[in-house]
Amino acid sequence: MVLEYSTGILSTIPSNLVVLVEIGLMIIVASIFAYLVKILKQPLMPAYIFTGILIGPLVLGLIKDIYLIESLSYIGAAFLIFIAGLEIKLSKLKEVGSVSSIGGVFQIGILLFISFFIALALGFVGKEPIYIALVVAFSSTMVVVKLLSDKRSINSLHGRIIIGILLFQDIAAIIAMTILTSDFSTSSILISVLKAIIFAVAAFLLAIGIRPVLKVSAKNQELLLLVSISILFLFAIGSIFAELSIIIGAFFAGVALANSDYKIDIEGKIAPLRDFFAVIFFVALGMRLELIPLKFVTILLLLIFMVMIIKPLTIMFIVRLFGYKKITSFLSANALAQTSEFSLIIVTTGLTLGHISNHLFSTIVLLTVITMSLSTYLITNEKKLYNIFSSPLNFLESFHSKREKSLEYIKDDGRKVLIFGCHRMGSLFLKEFEKEKENVLVIDYNPEIIRSLIEKKIPCIYGDLSNKEVLEKAKIGDAETVISTIPDFEENLMLIKKTRELNKKALIFIVADRISEALDLYKNGADYVILPQVIGGQKGFEIIKSIKNGQISVKQLKKQHLNYLNSIHHILY
Repeated sequence: MVLEYSTGILSTIPSNLVVLVEIGLMIIVASIFAYLVKILKQPLMPAYIFTGILIGPLVLGLIKDIYLIESLSYIGAAFLIFIAGLEIKLSKLKEVGSVSSIGGVFQIGILLFISFFIALALGFVGKEPIYIALVVAFSSTMVVVKLLSDKRSINSLHGRIIIGILLFQDIAAIIAMTILTSDFSTSSILISVLKAIIFAVAAFLLAIGIRPVLKVSAKNQELLLLVSISILFLFAIGSIFAELSIIIGAFFAGVALANSDYKIDIEGKIAPLRDFFAVIFFVALGMRLELIPLKFVTILLLLIFMVMIIKPLTIMFIVRLFGYKKITSFLSANALAQTSEFSLIIVTTGLTLGHISNHLFSTIVLLTVITMSLSTYLITNEKKLYNIFSSPLNFLESFHSKREKSLEYIKDDGRKVLIFGCHRMGSLFLKEFEKEKENVLVIDYNPEIIRSLIEKKIPCIYGDLSNKEVLEKAKIGDAETVISTIPDFEENLMLIKKTRELNKKALIFIVADRISEALDLYKNGADYVILPQVIGGQKGFEIIKSIKNGQISVKQLKKQHLNYLNSIHHILY
């Protein structure tokens, strides 16, 4: 009935406007569902897929030109992978070291092996076990990087390990895509890999040759956008002529621009286009879903267990074996408990090539939606989860934490002043305490900052204020002054609570972003809450007033300020 009614309405639309109406319907319905899930503070991707289910052939059947929508969705996939390629920065690969390279390869290999044979045991034949194994092995760069950035954890030790593992997973996914688009004969695989290597070399050469063009283009933001998109389509078209997936071309286009000086600008300009076409990609996925038999429901539950339990445990053991602490191992593993956007692209390719069934395709799309959605909560609440599972994971302490032993410099005496967070504002506090640095202890989760402090013989510990072990090592009960420059409201509340439990007399200074947060922090026991915007406004007014009253000239003030800025510019590095 509903299908007949919707068909009747669409039949009255002029043929040259049908495409406009169908794309418009997709965006309008997707926007409504996205708005609703955003109010509920849920991930947006399931809303887009649900839109596809609703307006697709499974329910309302509003979209008739499925092939056009699928073509547009390929552009969305290309933009998604282009952005992933932009994250492949050579300097990052150098930073993360053996745990991300060797450990990442081991993680992929172990999960491929386990998942492949489980798929065989479940009765899958042909190429389907390969697709299942690949889906389980990879995690989402898009989801994880976004959440780590939101939590300001991208430069933490576990953040760097995660990014490194994701980079190697993305490279492995591209290799897998190259092989999957061949006919699986040895000669075909070798030819496909050779083509991919040629693309990689072309990306490297382009990265060098494109610099003058980008330098000129950067002066005009519209031109920079056009040049960036042109490079994306150049590689995508090249991959088509080379009989490779356009995803491979899009990935290497991103790699070509990843090490340029204009990477941030390019990402900013491409993001709106990526988001628009990504919506179409996820809606198109929803339109291709179909009801799955009971057998596949059981398989779906087993795959969720593999992705969200077995994979994190595997990664946690690997990171621990490389000598990192229990908390670093847990946080690294917890963040990777989902399937990848590459999984969706891999299974879409598999369905198009006839390698997998519609039922398996729908199962894997559901798996991706569920694991990506659940992992959002896991990453958001990672510290709470660690505190819950810390005791059961004590068996990991039997492994030696050699890697992080070097990330601390502690003296038995002192520790009268604790500074949590030593970047920007924290480093300014450190400068003011320079004469009594023996009495200061800095706690920070950026390993570069900790190494810099160790070189300067300033007492420091790697970690953050939500870690009970760090607070115990810092001897917070003996401190006279506790300063937190980390603008995380929940963590600062916890710090105040822990400090007051152990130390009633300590002075507590906290940084906050909002006035409402500052008022709550005062209620919970903070002695003084620093609001940078408020203090900046007050200081700015005092400066203007002193100039107008003739107390100091603008020239003198500027000279003093430049001297001060030069003195603090390289406190840490």
